Amino acid sequence: MNADLSSGASKMALALKHLHLKWESARETWDDGTSRAFHKEHIEPLSPRVKETLEAIGRLAEVLSRASREVSDGNDS
Repeated sequence: MNADLSSGASKMALALKHLHLKWESARETWDDGTSRAFHKEHIEPLSPRVKETLEAIGRLAEVLSRASREVSDGNDS
């Protein structure tokens, strides 16, 4: 299960990176009040939210890993 969390987290981080690259490319031809408002409302809030989500996924992966080890250790008795 941890691999699934790690894979999903990696995809999310990569998607955010691609979004920023595409946005920078779009801004080369779309730089007006509407584009700035779009950036402020939709693009800008994503980075901190994604960071928080990735941190939460990391914590969850640790908990699941610990639980998995405890279950495995319990089966050895």
